[in-house]
Amino acid sequence: MKKTQKKTDPEIRYDIIDNHIHFVDFLQETDGFKALSRAMDKAGVSKAVVFGMPIAKQWDSTMPKAPTYYLSNDSRCYYYSGTDYILAETLKKQPKKIRDRFYPFCCGFNGNDRLSAAHLRRLLELYPDFWCGIGEIMSRHDDLTALTYGEAPHVNHPAFLEIFDVAAEYDLPVLIHHNITAQNNEEVLYLDELKEALAHNRKCRIIWGHMGISRRVEIQNLTKIVDEMLKKNKNLWVDISWLVYDYYFLDNFPDRYADHNTMEDWVKLIEKHPDRFILGSDKVGHWQGYEKEIFKYYVLLDRLKPETAARVCRENILAVMKKNGGTE
Repeated sequence: MKKTQKKTDPEIRYDIIDNHIHFVDFLQETDGFKALSRAMDKAGVSKAVVFGMPIAKQWDSTMPKAPTYYLSNDSRCYYYSGTDYILAETLKKQPKKIRDRFYPFCCGFNGNDRLSAAHLRRLLELYPDFWCGIGEIMSRHDDLTALTYGEAPHVNHPAFLEIFDVAAEYDLPVLIHHNITAQNNEEVLYLDELKEALAHNRKCRIIWGHMGISRRVEIQNLTKIVDEMLKKNKNLWVDISWLVYDYYFLDNFPDRYADHNTMEDWVKLIEKHPDRFILGSDKVGHWQGYEKEIFKYYVLLDRLKPETAARVCRENILAVMKKNGGTE
């Protein structure tokens, strides 16, 4: 018997491709593809970009309880390339009707390691015609990269630039998390690093996850910054997911201290660049509350022109991946 929607859920009005799903969490655990497919059905999500988690949380001997998240305790984190093999081998074993719903990206790379490009090449050769993109790769991710062993990753590092070169060679987009500044700092600190990365290889299509926003990152005039970045960098797309939507679109800052852009400001910006914005849930290994993460975007989508909403929901990410149905 077909399950019906909960009465509290809105009517499904948009066919969405979720651009941002981590198949596993920071312990490399997951609820699996079947449960994810059911959650997508309830939310009106026909397909999704899926990737692993490039950083794993360590369970120290001094910690009496296993962590469940990277912020569970102050134990360190480490880069975990096995996440790509977990994703690939699990997805390959799924029935075709499930496999066909997902666009797999690979992400298990240390952006500070000059050997990462070679590892990426091996992975692309090991699974030919399988990967649809690269990412989410972490750069300047506040507490997460601060807890991770080694140098804080930054997107203009030589190792990152070599990954972009491989991506351009294989014609694959790259999704990066790169914060615009440090936590609790109003000054923009790290935008020039992203500009350098974008200019390094214009053939590499880069998706900027969350538009540089994370916890306790509060910047005024973000719409102006994003507008300038899109105007000057034709190889850049921006990902609306996680806290940037809750904080900057819905104006739900937990500790608001300054005036910020409104939803209408974002609508105007998206209509100005209708082919450069994409949507994602940023769920991490577990699918409870998935429908809520998708339906919250209806507040934005209902304000866009129908043709713009269709682009944001699915056409733009297809174009970035150069898949059939995209606008390119």
